[in-house]
Amino acid sequence: MSRWVRFFSRRKRMMEDLEQDIRDFIERETQDNIERGMPPDEARYASLRKFGNVTRVKEDTWEVWSFVWLDQLWQDIRYGLRMLAKNSGFTAVAVLTLALGVGGNTAIFTVVNAVLLRPLPYPEPDRIVRIGLVYKGQLVWNEFSAKQFRFFQENGRPFQYLTATADTGFNLRGSGTPERVRALRVSAEYFRVFGVEPALGRDFLANEDRIGGPNVTILSHGLWVRDFRANSKVIGKTVELDGTPFTIIGVMPAGFQSIPPVDVWTTIGQVANSMGVGGNYDFVGRLKEGITGQRANSYMSTLTRPFLQEFDPEEAEKVAGHATFKAFPYNFVLTGDVRTPLLVLFGAAGLVLLIACVNVAHVQMARATGRTREIAVRAALGAAPRRILRQLLTENLLLALLGAAGGLLVGYLGLRSLVQLAPTDLPHAQNISMDHWSLAFAVLIACVSSVLFGIVPALRASRVDLNHSLKEGGARGTSRRRHLGSASVAAEIGLSLVLLVGSGLLIRTFSNLLQTSPGFDPHHVLSLPVWTAGTSFKSAGGLGRLYQTALSRIMAISGVESAGVIAGGLPLEHGGSASFRLVGQKRSEKIWAEYREISPEYFKTLGIPLRRGRFFADQDLAETRKVVIVNDAFVRKYLAGRDPVGEYLTIDGANREIVGIVGDVKTELNQPALPTYFLPLTQSSLPTHEIFEAGIPTCVLVRTHQNPLIVSRTVEDALHGADPMLAIGHVRTMEEVLSTSVAFERFPTTVMTVFAGLALGLACVGLYGVISYSVSQRTHEIGIRIALGAQKDEVLKMVVGQGLGLAITGAATGIAGALALTRLLSSLLYGVRPTDPLTLIAASLLLTTVSLLACYIPARRATKVDPIVALKYE
Repeated sequence: MSRWVRFFSRRKRMMEDLEQDIRDFIERETQDNIERGMPPDEARYASLRKFGNVTRVKEDTWEVWSFVWLDQLWQDIRYGLRMLAKNSGFTAVAVLTLALGVGGNTAIFTVVNAVLLRPLPYPEPDRIVRIGLVYKGQLVWNEFSAKQFRFFQENGRPFQYLTATADTGFNLRGSGTPERVRALRVSAEYFRVFGVEPALGRDFLANEDRIGGPNVTILSHGLWVRDFRANSKVIGKTVELDGTPFTIIGVMPAGFQSIPPVDVWTTIGQVANSMGVGGNYDFVGRLKEGITGQRANSYMSTLTRPFLQEFDPEEAEKVAGHATFKAFPYNFVLTGDVRTPLLVLFGAAGLVLLIACVNVAHVQMARATGRTREIAVRAALGAAPRRILRQLLTENLLLALLGAAGGLLVGYLGLRSLVQLAPTDLPHAQNISMDHWSLAFAVLIACVSSVLFGIVPALRASRVDLNHSLKEGGARGTSRRRHLGSASVAAEIGLSLVLLVGSGLLIRTFSNLLQTSPGFDPHHVLSLPVWTAGTSFKSAGGLGRLYQTALSRIMAISGVESAGVIAGGLPLEHGGSASFRLVGQKRSEKIWAEYREISPEYFKTLGIPLRRGRFFADQDLAETRKVVIVNDAFVRKYLAGRDPVGEYLTIDGANREIVGIVGDVKTELNQPALPTYFLPLTQSSLPTHEIFEAGIPTCVLVRTHQNPLIVSRTVEDALHGADPMLAIGHVRTMEEVLSTSVAFERFPTTVMTVFAGLALGLACVGLYGVISYSVSQRTHEIGIRIALGAQKDEVLKMVVGQGLGLAITGAATGIAGALALTRLLSSLLYGVRPTDPLTLIAASLLLTTVSLLACYIPARRATKVDPIVALKYE
């Protein structure tokens, strides 16, 4: 019974509210008609005729209520726009503040959306997964061999299609010098996994994906347009890849984007028994329709033990119960390394927006004080509190939408800077652009912001005390309002300190990286990637003579100091690895280490020091004694406590004498150097060289006396003079290589620093506003103090002390927040702890200093208060 009583009571109240709205509407229309010159009776009749008779009103209450509500909303919008235009200074400050917060969030959201959230551009992308082995929660194995691929093909129950891929490259021979194109070797079901068919021609056949199968290739749309002039008759034509003829069987559509982006695809079956390519397959599959990721993982977990027992029986028992195969969402695997940094930056942008909202709320509360009399008059004339609240919230929404419009402009400009700053290997970087989702996000956070910064001032303004407000005239606010402003400013300062500490930690990390020695001298060194595939040199000795001829030509160039060659990977870049055995040990198992092939002048060109023994010499030829050089990390790990020089390693079945020990060169600045052994180019294995060169270019390094880019063209001519069929890639200096190696760390550091600067500026503006407002409210009090003999320095200390107290309170809160939140940055830090006391102290001192400067201006103004004027203030 009570439920029905409550229902009819609510309905009665709704009807009473409706009738009141109708009366208000008719009275307002009548008044507008009278102002247009109508007699009162005609004016009221016209308003009733416009609205309809009372009987119809009672029969169609919801339609009438909607009509009244929309009319009132339109009036609220018009009145709000007039008020914002009337207070142009307030509007400009609020819109600019919101634009900075909304713009920063929109720019970061656009990047996060493109990289992490946007579905991959394939049909039903949620069904595409990548296979990996997880051990104790960490992905430890996601590269496999051809035999392991056959295992999953035979046990691929959850998959509709399954493919293996291996990243590689080819020298594409055209009319001029060879062009290096990026390629993927794939199994026959590759394009079916991604749900895309060639625009021209056909897909791979099963009999083409096998040892001894025909050489066929499919071209990307970009390569087809660039090199074949979009000729539709290209199907069936032959093209040379690494000097081997391949038949073109298809061209992919323009919208297809492979990961990574490539120019050509060919089958993987022909190299299934090849050393290297046969051991670095990625497995990607399309789940059957109706198969969820959870069901697929349940089945994959049952394959773990039989897989390990077949391919790694020694590890099978060790990892039992802790390892399992999983099918990861494809995009999750692609973006795993950048997920944490982007989400941290997104959170930082959210804190900036929150600070901006608090700032606007300060201005709104100060403005509400000046509007107290206006709101009191409106209430005295019959406006209900909810009506006043709706009007104020409408003004806030208009203000937020203006801020969103400005934020879109700021976001567009900021996005361009973000894209330029982002690392070149950022996943989906080519898809980063503002779209309808960016617009929707900007509008959404603008609406949320209008609630955040407007709800408290609006509620306080709508609950006006008519008697008190009409007497006071809105001249002075209450102490409770000052306390609320002070608390919000302290919160602003605390949030700013969190961002400052995070920025400081990343800056120190970046500084530590830049101060870390890479193990070589990168200055005045030029790097030219080259590929010899398809040339006439078919032996290690022939390659050695090729590079010897090229280096002699380069050394003849004016300004060149030295030149060398390295195959297998540049310093600061991931390279190749190969196995070896320690000779003379009781149990000598096959061990893996980094593998490089070099010319004799390589170490001198990069300035890598010799610790013991000797460098390679021109006399170390294919027919002479086999030699090898190792680095310090190799000695520490495998030859500790022994004299390495004169020891022997078994490499490719041959014993090689260690003739020298060199200093460590880093692959990653924030990681220890890897154990590495070096072979002379003239004594290397040609098949091994070709395998590494398929994915990692051989690089010619040239040290000069001046800017190395000046001689780059001449060096290229010298290389083509040694062999016109050499393919040369993008020329860089080693300083560029060093800069690229820290690009991933530079990106979050720079963005976080910008956000921290914005937060600091907004917090100080907020502090300045609160102190200025406090001084204006205390003008009477300050005047009395000065009249009673208070000195200017005492007034200055009083006002600055108030601001300093807020800064210290906010800093204390911020330190607690920083200690809790900066742990999220742990994976991004190098050489510094998340709780680093120096960073906490430096950020607190910076914030306190800037806060004092923000307080000084209103404090100086307080010292200049004229007691006579202040005493007349009331």
